Order: sequence, then structure tokens, then C-alpha cells
Amino acid sequence: MNQDKPFQTMAAEFALTGHALIRADAEGPRAPYYVTRWGWVKPIHSLEDAAQLLNQIKGGK
Repeated sequence: MNQDKPFQTMAAEFALTGHALIRADAEGPRAPYYVTRWGWVKPIHSLEDAAQLLNQIKGGK
């Protein structure tokens, strides 16, 4: 199984909302992911956190 698939799927879902999910250096001291849109940047610490943010963006509770 492709271990990159969960990230790629999540990135595609963000793209459909006009946002970008970017993977940073997971070994570094910073957050491993970022969500961006029009100069707005939000550090994300896990794909689970990314899924929660995506749900909020889509209008979920």
C-alpha cells in the first residue's frame, strides 16, 4: 500500500475547497503540514487535524 496516499487524498480534498495542504519536513522542529489560501497559513500537526479543519471549511460541525 502506498503510504503517501492518505496525504495525497487529503491534499486533493483541500484543493477542491481552494486551499493547499503542504507537507513540510517531518523531522524538523516545525509542524509537518501547512494549509494555505490567499496568504493565510495554518500549521497542522497531523492528518487527523487536517481532516478536522477540512470538515470546518466545508461547513461541518
